[in-house]
Amino acid sequence: MSKTNQSIQAPKKILKSIADIKRHFAENDVPTYFISATNFNLMGLHEWVRGWQNINLVDCFDGRHPQVLIVEDDHAQVFEHMEDINRYLLGSPQVRSLLDTQTNRGRAIFLFFDAQIEAVCQALNLDIVLPGNSLVREIDSKIVTTEIGNQAGVRSVPNVLTKVSSYAELCEIAAAAGLGERWVIQTAYGDSGKTTFFIASELDYQKVARQVEIEEMVKVMRWVNCTGTAIEACATRWGTFVGPLLTELIGIESLTPYPGGWCGNELYSAAFSAAIRQQVQQKSEAIGNALYERGYRGYFELDYLIDLDSNEVYLGELNARITGISAMTNLSDFSAGNIPLFLFHLLEYEPESTVDLDLDRDGFNQRMLEQGATGTAAQVILKYIDEPLKIITEAPVSGVYTMNADGDLTLRQAGFSRRDALGDDEAYILRIMAAGEYAYKGGDLAIMFLNRIIRSDRGALNPVGEQWVSALKRCFQFRQLNQEERSLVELHRNPANVKSGREQ
Repeated sequence: MSKTNQSIQAPKKILKSIADIKRHFAENDVPTYFISATNFNLMGLHEWVRGWQNINLVDCFDGRHPQVLIVEDDHAQVFEHMEDINRYLLGSPQVRSLLDTQTNRGRAIFLFFDAQIEAVCQALNLDIVLPGNSLVREIDSKIVTTEIGNQAGVRSVPNVLTKVSSYAELCEIAAAAGLGERWVIQTAYGDSGKTTFFIASELDYQKVARQVEIEEMVKVMRWVNCTGTAIEACATRWGTFVGPLLTELIGIESLTPYPGGWCGNELYSAAFSAAIRQQVQQKSEAIGNALYERGYRGYFELDYLIDLDSNEVYLGELNARITGISAMTNLSDFSAGNIPLFLFHLLEYEPESTVDLDLDRDGFNQRMLEQGATGTAAQVILKYIDEPLKIITEAPVSGVYTMNADGDLTLRQAGFSRRDALGDDEAYILRIMAAGEYAYKGGDLAIMFLNRIIRSDRGALNPVGEQWVSALKRCFQFRQLNQEERSLVELHRNPANVKSGREQ
């Protein structure tokens, strides 16, 4: 039997309510695969979409998750990027066998993919339900983000897009543009703050000079006293649907080795004023509409910077993809009572001849504005922060934890559902790296979800956050490499690359 979407022959559905959308995906007959190192970014979607399957390299759940297919790493190659992992997953006999059993043409979702993966999926009769790689790559540039924001009437922090060849030239450029005496420099591409540089002196500049000067163009911004925020949205033919506004944790030394590195978020109503939330939603809709005009369809994420001195809201970054806050967005209390924002992305990629949406988008966004921050939720991303490689000897299982009288975490229930841990005294831990693996600088160890405010007004961890993070870190133990392991390191030159694609 040829693999086709049988839904193409079905009568056109008109979805007029949230209940209709729920029913549509509960009856879904199109195999849907999230192919990535872990299921973190879209965890929980299997509960909404019939036929959802996660295809992963990392077994976060020790075989307990019913919709996770683990492809074991044969260690025959070094994974330098997430795309390498995804190619490996697509080429495995397990995945090929799974695809051969499907009678309907499937759809594939990736965190990162490239032209080669697009060609592989076409050969495997898989539709990638994401914008094309070339368009994603173009829009993912921080330089292009600034241009799109300007076109949509959404201003960035005062900046100049320019080539920088020396500290002296940087000073001249900044003076001519009126950017003050301290700056933030960003290269066009880079994840989790790895290529965001804070420059207050020539010494600061010299530490990153090579990374800056190799670029044809960088973004030089005024250094403002600000707090970071994050929000996801979905650009569709029915308009742009916008998610809830989250705080951001940036550069927390106990969580990340990168000064500008993202390492967590919070979602709660008092985090922002109603005026700020409305302003951010309006800006996000404008950018979503501008993206759609460029041919970009579906899910994206925006970082905004709120100037604490002027209360001005500036566009920070645009991530043209699913991101590290997607789990929080789609597992929020609002989504649990309505639908995950990501379902609008899947609807956008349904053929227009088979599905139409007759839903009050403005009404949905207004409810999100009023109720999207219901409850209190937070996540922290724990990275290995030391320089030398070590071997993990102890790691927690994924599941629900409580904190005992000694300040240590006690496993209450192993499992795969973040929403099994909704109490103030509970946390859900998603383990990424297991015992026996190499821990390398910047590698994700675990992600912890809490139901508490963990951030201070100044952006650092508050005492509650520090207590939970310290407890999480104690769940991991390490040892030095032995001679055989050091030889393996030398053989691969940089075996940390084996894991680098796992970063979110």
